[in-house]
Amino acid sequence: MTQNPGIIDLSVNFECDDQTIAFIREFLCISKIGLVSKGVNISNRDSVVLKIKKSDIHKTKETYGYTYLVYENLDDRIDQKGAGYDVLEVDSPIHYRSMFQKLAGKNMGFEILISNLKYRNSYEVGKWFSDVKYIHYLCKKYGHQLILSSGASNIYDLISAKLFNSFLVKLDILPREYWFSLNKWLEDKNRGIVYDFN
Repeated sequence: MTQNPGIIDLSVNFECDDQTIAFIREFLCISKIGLVSKGVNISNRDSVVLKIKKSDIHKTKETYGYTYLVYENLDDRIDQKGAGYDVLEVDSPIHYRSMFQKLAGKNMGFEILISNLKYRNSYEVGKWFSDVKYIHYLCKKYGHQLILSSGASNIYDLISAKLFNSFLVKLDILPREYWFSLNKWLEDKNRGIVYDFN
């Protein structure tokens, strides 16, 4: 097992520049972020993974020089899921057990956004933790990867490595094992870097 597996936030939903990336790395101790972005111009491309909707891949020239993952929200066109996706965003596991089973062995990433907790009452927060524990159980059972992300829509929504680890502990997940597993999954899912030779 790696001595210090990198901390990853795979869902940052606002435009970032090199200064923002440096801030995230230095003060939040996050080594890699996933950007859901139309235009990206980051010099340290090892710090960034692009998240691209499958329907947008053919028109996204910004993938040049970046690693990327293909993602979809599990609520959108649920019957078409499976082929060609790396990450499925999920909010509630109740109706999706069959999806986890159907995709068994495909090593999918099932992503939970912490930002979904923002406007929930205490009962809903407790249920969220229970649901995420269940999703983690399903991921382990069917060979998938749980992905816990901030879902930050601005710089103030970002979460530090320490806070990520606190969430993991509350979910009865060992942080070191989780980060090692997520880093390994990301390496295995790496679609390679696309270079622009034009």
